[in-house]
Amino acid sequence: MNEQTVTIWKWISTIVFFAGAIMLSSNIEISKWGFMFLAFGHVIYTIMFTWLKDWPMAIHGAGFLVIDLFGIWNWFELSLDSLQTYVIMFT
Repeated sequence: MNEQTVTIWKWISTIVFFAGAIMLSSNIEISKWGFMFLAFGHVIYTIMFTWLKDWPMAIHGAGFLVIDLFGIWNWFELSLDSLQTYVIMFT
């Protein structure tokens, strides 16, 4: 990955982060989708910083990804039963 590609991915994740944060803080019907945007941004962030071997930032991204997944779990009211249903449907 060259420097220009890294810069492009940094801007993409920045835009996605802002979109997710605005959605979450709006407290409207679609607010829960903000966690999806944040999770997508943190996936990009974690992959990019892992590739760059910037371990503190990679761990930072991975930590926030876990928090995003927890938010998705809560906001979308997922349960272990619903998770088993999805697994059965797609296997």
